[in-house]
Amino acid sequence: MAQKISNLPVGAKVKDNLSKYNGKPVIWKIADKNHSGYPSNTVTLISDKILSIKAFDAMENRNSDSNRRSYGNNNYKNSNLLQWLNSGSSNWYSAQHGADAPPNSSNTSYNPYDSEPGFLYNFSSDFKNAMVSTSLKTARHSLDGGGSETVTSKIFLASTTEVGLANEGGIAEGTKFPIFDGDESRKAKPTAEAVSKSNYTSSSLNASSPWWWWLRTPYASYSYGVRIVSSDGSLDWNSAYNGSNGVRPLCNLKSEILVSNSTDSDGAY
Repeated sequence: MAQKISNLPVGAKVKDNLSKYNGKPVIWKIADKNHSGYPSNTVTLISDKILSIKAFDAMENRNSDSNRRSYGNNNYKNSNLLQWLNSGSSNWYSAQHGADAPPNSSNTSYNPYDSEPGFLYNFSSDFKNAMVSTSLKTARHSLDGGGSETVTSKIFLASTTEVGLANEGGIAEGTKFPIFDGDESRKAKPTAEAVSKSNYTSSSLNASSPWWWWLRTPYASYSYGVRIVSSDGSLDWNSAYNGSNGVRPLCNLKSEILVSNSTDSDGAY
């Protein structure tokens, strides 16, 4: 027996056993259904755990801005991370602008991923076909024109607004997801695979403890700063090239997708 994914409550876990990252099916959590401003008849999923430890964007040694040369670029639309998340190719990287650079060992502080296949490489065709392109309001640093722009993709990152934190520079990037109602709700632990594959090591980085994870929101004060959710669930920021922060992607699926009527050993439908 099966039921529509839209029948499940917000907060329920779902997974597709044929869609894997680091050799394990990705377990998702329902962040909302028919979320305000999102495509109609969709269910929004966010990974239940941090799936990987990666930089947001590489240092760009040809950038005219000295900070972006040294610490990476906080423009979400052109970020390495967004491109990687939306690729199913083994050779995913291509320059998004004239000064763009790949996230290799020379351009990131930890965990280069220019030679890693795209996030969707081991996802099933059914899951990829079920994802709905989503256009998101995203703040921009003044070097990129300031204000905000619309970024469209199938896999994306949450904004400060969407996780219930401050609107950067007074710009509301969407609306809050109901699953986020305080610091505790924003805490996320990494998977064991994310920890074991990371060349950044720390006693605090383990599968039993919350860790920092990237948002799409730029830190308005610096051209290289990107907002993150701290390990305690509060608002923080880090340099784009810093490869010690976690990745917690989101996507929208069509509401009529079918899931099981009961949960499995992971608590997922």
